[in-house]
Order: sequence, then C-alpha cells, then structure tokens
Amino acid sequence: MKFLTKDNKIPVAVWWELILPLMQEGYQLKICPAGGSMIPFLVGGRDEAVLSLPGENFRFRVGDIILYRIDDGIYVLHRITQIRGLDIYTLGDAQTKIYGPIRREDIIAYADYIIRKGKKIPRSNLRYQILATIWRWIRPYRRKVMDVYTYLSRKLFHLC
Repeated sequence: MKFLTKDNKIPVAVWWELILPLMQEGYQLKICPAGGSMIPFLVGGRDEAVLSLPGENFRFRVGDIILYRIDDGIYVLHRITQIRGLDIYTLGDAQTKIYGPIRREDIIAYADYIIRKGKKIPRSNLRYQILATIWRWIRPYRRKVMDVYTYLSRKLFHLC
C-alpha cells in the first residue's frame, strides 16, 4: 500500500484529473508554487495561490494570475500581462520574456486570491493591483531592481 507524504511527487496531470470534478462543484484549490518565476509577489515554498475555475462568462483581466497548460503538458502559474482580442499573453513576475499567445481552452484556473506571508490578498485588492501594474511597467528593469533588492537584503541581514 502507498501513502502520500509531503515528499511524494505526483504528476500534475494525475492530480488534476482528481481535483477537477471537485472544482467543478465549486471547491477551490490551494497550491504552493514550487518555482521562483513569480517572485517577488509569490515566493515558492512560502506563499500560496487559491485557484477557482473560470465560468463561461468569466472575464480575464490584465494582472490576473492564471494556471495554464503549455503544449508539452507542463502547467504554469503566471500573470496575464496583455490581452489582444482572444490572445492572452503572460509573464512570470521574476521574468522579462512574455509568453504567448495562450489559447483560452488551455487556461485551467485563475487565482481568486493569494496568501502572501500568511495574509489573504483577493484578486480585487486595489493596492495589490497597483503594485502589480507598476511591476509590469518596469519589466525591462526587473533584473536590475531584483539585483539591488537582493544586495540590500543580504547586507541588511548580515548586520543583524
């Protein structure tokens, strides 16, 4: 008999088939991103995204965090950076390269809210939307901003 532990790695395609029927009944899925592509807004291993299924009339907005599947079967959690007609383009908060277009049928869920440092932040939070918008505008300079942030945080951490 096999037991699930936190060390088990279950392929997303397997658990998604089990979770999808529950989400269709209205349940939400809380995930903890593993990678670093959404830093600084979502830190892997610390923060969480609470996902819901978009209904037929759901309207995606620039700034929404979505879970989608790319052609090779990999699942990605990134932020919508552009919507051009039916084409949706995304960008990880720690990245500078825009990905897309993404087909709407490949979008699986959207983040209804995130839990950042233990605090629940809904998709509609104006302060969060403003910060995410500013971060999107400085896309060409993100790497430099993150380098300065990392340098300062290391210097300040070592002072303690």
